[in-house]
Amino acid sequence: MTLKIHLSQINTTVGDLAGNCQKILREFKKAESEKCDLVIFCEMTICGYPAQDLWLKKYFIAEVEEKIVEIMEATKNSKCAILLGAPTISTNRVKKEIINNSAILIEKGKVVKVCNKKTLANQGVFDEKRYFEPEPAMSFVEFRGFTLAVLICEDLWDAKNLFLLKEQVFDLIISLNSSPYSVDKQQDRRNIAQNFTKTLNKPLIYVNQVGGQDSLVFDGDSFVMNEAGEIVLKMKVFEEDFGIVEIEKDGLRHLHCHPALVAGSTCKHKNNYNACILGLRDYIQKNGFKKVLLGMSGGIDSALVATMAVDALGSENVNLYALPSRYNSETSMIDAKECAKNLAVNLEVISIEEPFKAMLKTLGNVSGLTEENLQSRIRGNILMALSNNSGALLISTGNKSELACGYATLYGDMCGAFNPIKDLYKTEIFELAKWRNENAHEILRYTQDDGSDNCHPERSEGSHPTKPIPQNIITKAPTAELRPNQKDSDSLPEYEILDKILFALIEEQKSITEIIKLGFENSLVKKVAKLFYASEYKRQQSCIGPKISEMSFDKDRRYPITNRSF
Repeated sequence: MTLKIHLSQINTTVGDLAGNCQKILREFKKAESEKCDLVIFCEMTICGYPAQDLWLKKYFIAEVEEKIVEIMEATKNSKCAILLGAPTISTNRVKKEIINNSAILIEKGKVVKVCNKKTLANQGVFDEKRYFEPEPAMSFVEFRGFTLAVLICEDLWDAKNLFLLKEQVFDLIISLNSSPYSVDKQQDRRNIAQNFTKTLNKPLIYVNQVGGQDSLVFDGDSFVMNEAGEIVLKMKVFEEDFGIVEIEKDGLRHLHCHPALVAGSTCKHKNNYNACILGLRDYIQKNGFKKVLLGMSGGIDSALVATMAVDALGSENVNLYALPSRYNSETSMIDAKECAKNLAVNLEVISIEEPFKAMLKTLGNVSGLTEENLQSRIRGNILMALSNNSGALLISTGNKSELACGYATLYGDMCGAFNPIKDLYKTEIFELAKWRNENAHEILRYTQDDGSDNCHPERSEGSHPTKPIPQNIITKAPTAELRPNQKDSDSLPEYEILDKILFALIEEQKSITEIIKLGFENSLVKKVAKLFYASEYKRQQSCIGPKISEMSFDKDRRYPITNRSF
């Protein structure tokens, strides 16, 4: 007795019920053609994840139900069944309507089983207890002679569920997921899955969502693990993909993976870079834009963002502008022009000297800091005007270190709709720039070749500029060039030290006292901490960017602006 199962890793869009349904049916037809018994999709496949307060709208749930009916119709005369994620409404013991995060089994035109999520994710970026009611018991499905234990994302991370499964008789674990990317997350998933498979002596199918959704990036990386905890099928990372396995009563064997990819990348830089460009690309295209623009200073941040934009969208969809003032060096302009040339993008130079003079004349005698911020705000004003005029979306270029310390200007360099490097520290920016210059062949560049929503990744080295970032940009001392001979180190500690303090403060959530005990100078730690906490008002007005760390500024950290705890 065997089951032939198709794993479908697709890029859904929140709220695009018609588009998501089209992808589901496309994959269903593919599974049918391979004579599969079952096709498995990710958590909340139909509506996308996270749909947030859309889940609270009755009309939205009703529209989801209409799409479920449409999918049911497609399966009427098929031998292949579908297991997918969707929100459902049920009635609890006191006859109150509740919303569930569900996995729905559809077979021969009928919904034959609804499995509800037992453990709701309610930490970090997750807020599921706001929307859903948990299922009190574990969910099992009897399907063609097999008993399937069906888990939904966080169910797999709850040790109590492992204990409960020990008491049950079943053949296979199936986990539907919308698990966003962060550093080390892929290995964490495998460790959790391995604990289940080895403890229960059962194979496990893990299907994850792929694609960008606002500040979240879902990396896919679906896999199948045998009862010994060994991965026998590994799907692509940051791309749509499918795989097929055949399950036997006495074990599991791998039939087919497209492409035959078993060993995943363990390169942090590769994963972080591709997460950034997928997050950027999906934010732009899913929101109906085609082109982006940004300011090029000749510094490493804007050079890396420009490179990411070209890798994500193609050079034809990127516009670059240099906006020099009296303080910008000739070297910076040379570097900016060389980088733009390497990226095959025209760099338009617009001097801000005249509007700068006019503003100084209007304001009269102003402080040095005001003068610095004026330049940044003039640039922001010009870039926003260019964005309005062209329809190209402005993207921001500030890194995590600067945002942490408030070394950024509201309504100036913080202008923009999306920031692909927002969750990367300055030291990581340097590392990623060096890595990108040496690894053009590792970049996932996406194109739309047929006008549909099906995006096709290309890995051809010819698709990407080789070593786009000039060496001088990487080696020169960072500077905002807002006053004569300015360097970042005039206002901030050297980034190698600053980022270690910030990492302890943000990622490890250590106290000032604990960080000082690590060996850092007392006054320096207190200075950095004061800058960090005093800049919360800026961060809460900054644009979003892809989550890379476990403690991003968009949703992972929720701190009051008015705060005297430090």
